[in-house]
Amino acid sequence: MKWDAVVVGSGIGGLACAGMLAAQGAKVAVLEQATAPGGYLTSFRRGGFTFDTAVDCIAGLDPDGLLTWLLRALGVDGRLTRIRLDPIRVSRFPGVTIPVDASLPAYIDRLSCRFPSERHGIAAFFRRAGEIYDGVEAMMNSVKTGRAHADAFPAALLRYGHLTYGDLLRHDIRDAQLSAILSDRCPFLGSPPVRVSATRMIALVMSYFRSGAYRPAGGHQRLPDLLVEGIRRAGCEVWLGRPARRILLEGGRCTRVLADDGAEFPARHVVSNADFRETFGRLIGGAVGGAVLAGARERPLSPSFFVAYAGVRKDTGRHGASSIGSFGDFDLDAFLDRYMPFSDADALGVTIPTVEDPSLAPPGHDVVVVHELIPNGYPCDWTRAKSARLDHVLRKAERVLPGLTERVVSRDAATPSTLERYTRNAGGAAYGWDQTPHPFRVRHGIDNLHLAGHWAEAGGGVLAAAYAGMRVAARIIEAGA
Repeated sequence: MKWDAVVVGSGIGGLACAGMLAAQGAKVAVLEQATAPGGYLTSFRRGGFTFDTAVDCIAGLDPDGLLTWLLRALGVDGRLTRIRLDPIRVSRFPGVTIPVDASLPAYIDRLSCRFPSERHGIAAFFRRAGEIYDGVEAMMNSVKTGRAHADAFPAALLRYGHLTYGDLLRHDIRDAQLSAILSDRCPFLGSPPVRVSATRMIALVMSYFRSGAYRPAGGHQRLPDLLVEGIRRAGCEVWLGRPARRILLEGGRCTRVLADDGAEFPARHVVSNADFRETFGRLIGGAVGGAVLAGARERPLSPSFFVAYAGVRKDTGRHGASSIGSFGDFDLDAFLDRYMPFSDADALGVTIPTVEDPSLAPPGHDVVVVHELIPNGYPCDWTRAKSARLDHVLRKAERVLPGLTERVVSRDAATPSTLERYTRNAGGAAYGWDQTPHPFRVRHGIDNLHLAGHWAEAGGGVLAAAYAGMRVAARIIEAGA
């Protein structure tokens, strides 16, 4: 049998691509090396607690959202229960705590009351952000129609695409504290305002206001599991625990994918949702793969994370947001640009999903997940240091959740090495390439090889990776697969 497409990797980009193709009647096979689908969008259980591996919340699950459209196309949307966050999160700076309302007008009003002299600048900044996100939405909506490209690249993305987020803020905002508060999601992409792409930051921030910030009830694993179910219902295949060994080329085109067990999958198109180096090193190799890797040698990877997972006895006196960002300084450029993990002063993110979804823990308990940013290339023997680093991160989280360590009944951690082992992303890179204003465009010359997920040009994050996968599917559909 010759498959219309063979997809390597079941991260959200690969599943979105396979799901869209399957919904259009194409014959698709997905090969995944792990025993669970989803990549970073997975969950696991320890001692009666369900922990989300890496992701706090996602956009695209509103009634008109990209992920909802995909679930609906596969006939499984009714199986997903959504939990919308309000507030989206709470951001804590020295002497200032700001809830991020789910309603953008309410958030603008909150900021304007706190910074009355910046009222006009705040309004102008979010008008500009809305203009940029209109372009992002236009691109996402274009793939729903099966078009690989919008009729024209949105003007706002052309106008602002070369800017950093810091550049964008300076158009309208003068107050340094307000700039820091408006940059509170920069650690999500792992870069300071002075370096991170303006359009990618706006895409992240505005997606939560326009679409909503959601978690699937029961944990994020529910989403990839449903996509796999829908793909299989459509008559296609998803093989878990079956890694791809090689992508075979003949005459400059992909012809087959060879699995680790020796099985061959002839294909009209091959889609790689795998790590860039995996794709062009291990899977393709040779002169073609070597040339592509050489061209990317100087391109920096995104940071990773150390993630602490704790099942804790509930603090009955605590009520509030389930997502908290804590910052020891308003100068995000300074400390994110020279970030030293595991210092007491640096930022961290805390997620307590049981605030909205108590099913994730036994009665009387909470799930607490703490994210510590780890710059790419940070030297550490994680095998030796993991336990001590976990102790440190949980103690550090006590500035957000006093008495946390005394209430812990179950604990574990993922290091960058853990994330690399389960996803094969080099160094546990959280977003593929470093999210700078100038995306890396891979030139490989293989016309039926497509890259999906966060290694593609759309950038990092769940919604961006899903869009990248669906754009690949639209290209394959246009090609007549």
